[in-house]
This record gives sequence, C-alpha cells and structure tokens, in this order.
Amino acid sequence: MSHVFRLSALLLLFTLASCVNVGTPAQRQQRAHELSTALQQLSPTVSAREADRLASTAIEESAKLSADFNPLCYPWLNNGLVNTGLRKRGLCYQWRDDLFPHLFLLHPKTMELHLTASKRDTWMEHHGIIVTAKGQRFEDGLVIDPWRHGGRLWWGRVAADKKHPWKPLPYELTPMVLRPLLMPDLYPTKESAQVAPTKR
Repeated sequence: MSHVFRLSALLLLFTLASCVNVGTPAQRQQRAHELSTALQQLSPTVSAREADRLASTAIEESAKLSADFNPLCYPWLNNGLVNTGLRKRGLCYQWRDDLFPHLFLLHPKTMELHLTASKRDTWMEHHGIIVTAKGQRFEDGLVIDPWRHGGRLWWGRVAADKKHPWKPLPYELTPMVLRPLLMPDLYPTKESAQVAPTKR
C-alpha cells in the first residue's frame, strides 16, 4: 500500500510541476513589452530604453529561474518541499535574491530598485522587488515577483497588491548574498579589491 501511495504522490507532483508555463519566446517578448509600458507609466522621467532592458531582463531571467527551480503549480506546495528538505531551493526570497543582481547590474539611471518584504516574521512572510522612478516614493512603485507564478513574472502597483502590505526591507536585513553588490565598501569581493585604487 505504501508503494502505491508513494507512486500516486509522485504522479501528482509530476502533474503539478508540469502545469507551470512561462510562455513561448514570442509570448515572453509581448509580456516584456507590457512590463516596459508599466515601468514607463511610473513617471515621464523613466527612460523607455531602460524600461525595455529591465523588463526584458526580468521576464527572461525569471523564466530561466523557473527552469532551474522546476517549481510546482502552487508556490506553497513548492515551499513545503523546500521546508521538508525534499528540495534544496525555491523559496520566495531565493527567487528574489537570484533575480535582483541581473536587474541591478543594468545600472538604470532613471529607476531605482528596492528589496521588499510583506508580513515579516509571520508564516505569510513574502519577498519581492519594487521598482520606482528615481526619487519616487516606495508606495508608488511597481512590484515584480518571480516566485508568485513559478517564474512567469508577476507585476503590479504596490497599492494594488492588496494581499501583500509591502514595506522596504530594513538595511540591516540586506541578504548576505546581496551585500557585496549593495554594500561593496563593507563586503568587498576579490574582484573589487583588485580594481580598487591603491592608497598612498
């Protein structure tokens, strides 16, 4: 009986995993265009070229993460597998931490990226990225969330995302994996040390 149960469970997991669809290249290109439009609507000061690059990168890198994580249809099921040790990675903060560097290294001049969390220190804690126009209020930004649909990037205005009361992630809680990127003076890498000017 236990063998039959295990087989049924594996078949169920396979079915759930197979329903995640990040779209064809043409569909992802169309979604990148839609995301770029949403980014440009943040402010007239947002560069269309920068918005296009950030949108395309966010869509494509999220799709790549989906291939890496092989998520289930329902994110909470995927979290269960990670939390019970059946999978090594795939929690929401890991999706965010893997996507963020690709966007940060675009060095947008007319937009700013913010690490964000909702309902911290509860079982409903969630993590994402907020994009604002340069100098814009956090509350007026756009949430981008690669975890919510398993790599099919979700986005929406902060105020419209009613299930998640997003707040800026406190500076002291910056993830360790992102500190060399965001705090290079405090967490220098070998590469940054090699290019740093010599003091005399």
